[in-house]
Amino acid sequence: MHADLEKLLSLGKITPSLAEKLDRIAPGRYCFHASWGAGKVISWNLPAKKLVIDFEENPEHEVALEFAPRILEFISDDHFLAKRYEDTESLINLSVDDPVELVRVTLQGYGNSLTPEKLEAALKGTVIAADKWKNWWDKVRAMLRSNVQFMMPTRKGERITLRANILSRAQAALEDYNKAADLKAKVRVLDGIKMEAVMAEPDAVNALIRAVDADVRNGGSLALQQVLELAVLRDDLIASLKNTEAAKEAYPLRSIVEANIGDVGRFAEVLNSMPAVRQKRVYATLPAIFGEDWPQKALELFDAGGARAVGEIAKFLIEEGQDKVLVKHLKHELLRQTLPAESLIWICRQRHDASKPLFGLPVGIAMLSLIEQDHMDGGPNRMLRLKNLFMEDKSIIQEMIKGQDVAEVRQFAKMLYNTSAFSEQDRGALMARIISVFPDLHAIVLDALVDNSDKPEPIFVSWESLEARKKELEELVNVKIPENLHNKKISRAEGDLRENGGYQDAKEVEKVLNRRRAELEHALALARGTDFAVTDTSRAAMGTKVTLQPLNGGEPVVYTILGAWDTNPEKHIVSYLSQVGKELTGKSVGDQVKIVPMDGDKKKVYTITKIEAAF
Repeated sequence: MHADLEKLLSLGKITPSLAEKLDRIAPGRYCFHASWGAGKVISWNLPAKKLVIDFEENPEHEVALEFAPRILEFISDDHFLAKRYEDTESLINLSVDDPVELVRVTLQGYGNSLTPEKLEAALKGTVIAADKWKNWWDKVRAMLRSNVQFMMPTRKGERITLRANILSRAQAALEDYNKAADLKAKVRVLDGIKMEAVMAEPDAVNALIRAVDADVRNGGSLALQQVLELAVLRDDLIASLKNTEAAKEAYPLRSIVEANIGDVGRFAEVLNSMPAVRQKRVYATLPAIFGEDWPQKALELFDAGGARAVGEIAKFLIEEGQDKVLVKHLKHELLRQTLPAESLIWICRQRHDASKPLFGLPVGIAMLSLIEQDHMDGGPNRMLRLKNLFMEDKSIIQEMIKGQDVAEVRQFAKMLYNTSAFSEQDRGALMARIISVFPDLHAIVLDALVDNSDKPEPIFVSWESLEARKKELEELVNVKIPENLHNKKISRAEGDLRENGGYQDAKEVEKVLNRRRAELEHALALARGTDFAVTDTSRAAMGTKVTLQPLNGGEPVVYTILGAWDTNPEKHIVSYLSQVGKELTGKSVGDQVKIVPMDGDKKKVYTITKIEAAF
């Protein structure tokens, strides 16, 4: 205890408990201030209730005794910050000579555990020059990952931890796996294992295999992605050890797939989030589960899959000699115009290779139809990737139309030029690519320019859909765009914009929001609300319900023709602007029409047997 306190204690001026508290801030003790850094108490005046502290960033600063506990953190003599205060030079030398040791010393001063951000705060600007920190840390982090003494974080928010015991690599992997907070963290632990480094310790690896297998068995369907990934990683460990006994006892990957693939949509969604190499291991179980019918199940996953899964399923089918089956399936769906966006994107990406037999004008028409329908339906701009593919792949349109019938290309060009789904500037750029292959189609643009003095034709929509889009525009202007602008400003303040993920994301969101705002403003300027009231049902028109009888027999079908934004395939509601709507409009009872039914893939002939008001 400090001599001053012993004297006051002997005279009865202070109590033992107060003396103990004051001793923590006595001259010679160390402390830390958030702004001024580490400091050392150099003197005090107890009667005046004042301390004089020498801080790293504020030498010989006077602090009122009553405020000290609130603004200061008092630290032990062996704390890292005390070492930094007393001998910064030796730590600077350590950062060059043995940077891993510097990190170890730093962690020991903080209870053997720190987040990367706190470690940076402890070293940057004092021990490591601020402008050299990034390069230094990139090199040291790689050293730490290869040093089993350190448990490194696998995602943001986790801590760098100094292990209490000296372990082998396999023992460390087992400890990290058992300490992982959830199945996602367990997957990350296994991802970080270097097989060649642990194979010399079969006992520890076998213990790890048993731990992983227990999680695979108990993981459940709610964590299906992680269960599948753990099963694949477990099988890798078993194969590396060549442990046939463990292979027999392990819960098979095949059983997990078989138990969950019934819900194809959800299963495809899970696969889409998995790394490609692990997806392939899942697809490899399909022949054993479904026998000769496995390609059909793979195609179901293909149709339901996202961007990553579509590519991997197609690749697996081709590798297994099922490329003709894949092409036949895609041709069938293309004819029906039911191919989803991700499948169309895959065809475009692989047009010089696997999808060469499929690529052509029908693909472009299908893409443009999806873009147009999505634009008319409103919502979250689901076809943005299709639009970006048209714009960013400079040769895709030329390759689609090259060698095609000029009449069909003309219809495609008109469809493109008249759509409101693209901006005027983008339409012009796309038309220029068409004209570079078919110069005569420049007349489409000239004809449009001649009629440019007339206002664009309005589009008719239900009052409900009109109000929904007005609300969407209002939310964009008053909520989403201002929120994103605020996020962008916050991210910008963090500096280093080239590597600032938050700022780059905000910029991309800004483009999407502004594009959607322009689309809504343009659409709303043309939109006219209607209640679809009709008095004349002698001809099919917007607001009518049309009953069709197949010419070759079968059940009748009923189509309701409504506004541009009112399409609902499940209820057989079509837009008056759609191909079916245009084909029906103007027809009377007894007339024949040739359309592609919603549940078919070829055009069929129908006779109109009844026309009535939709409401």
